[in-house]
Amino acid sequence: MTSVLKQRRGPINAALARLFEHEPMNTNQPSAVFGRRGRDSRAPATAVHHATRPARPIGHIVFLLGLTGLLLMVAGAIFWTLPAIGKANAEVARSKQKVVEIVNQPVTHLHRSGSFTVFSPGWFHPGATEPDFNNVDIRTTQELTYEGHVTSDLNPTEMFNGSELEFNAMTKYFYTDRTLPKKRLSDTEMVEINGLYRVIGHDEQAALMRWLVVIGLAVVGFCLASALFLQIGRTRQLPAA
Repeated sequence: MTSVLKQRRGPINAALARLFEHEPMNTNQPSAVFGRRGRDSRAPATAVHHATRPARPIGHIVFLLGLTGLLLMVAGAIFWTLPAIGKANAEVARSKQKVVEIVNQPVTHLHRSGSFTVFSPGWFHPGATEPDFNNVDIRTTQELTYEGHVTSDLNPTEMFNGSELEFNAMTKYFYTDRTLPKKRLSDTEMVEINGLYRVIGHDEQAALMRWLVVIGLAVVGFCLASALFLQIGRTRQLPAA
């Protein structure tokens, strides 16, 4: 019986040998698959980095726009004020010219003869006080000191009627020709000059105040422009978003 088993085992072994020869057992396949999965699971995930640049803050841009707006407002205020100064100065010039015309009216010239009083040197002392245009009343400073016929060493061939003449320290500022005496002004003319003086005083003060405003606005504008240029320079240094 033993010999029979040995005889049967021989063909079986040969068949198994042929089977394994043509279809070898792939014992490494599962481990290879598991190994790939293990390596895939252990591989570190690559982090995706997106290069970002700091964006310019909106507040910075708003600040620049605000500075620009303020600077434009200051410039507009300056250009709006300058014509008003020119208008006030023109009114002052017209009023002063009118005073000059009234104060320096012609007087009657007479040929020297008979008795007369000679004033020397000249008719008036040098210099003149600028009137207080806002308050002075030239009616209170009019001097009627000339009597009879009068003349001066500046008028060697002429004389004048003293009753037609006056001296007024508050109109002397507008005397143009000091080689001649000045005509005596009526009350109406003096009231007119007082009114012109008020115009002069008011407009000169207004022009001065406007000039101060312009200077102040110019200083503010310079500061705003400097700040604006500084901020623009900083903005250029920031990378764009």
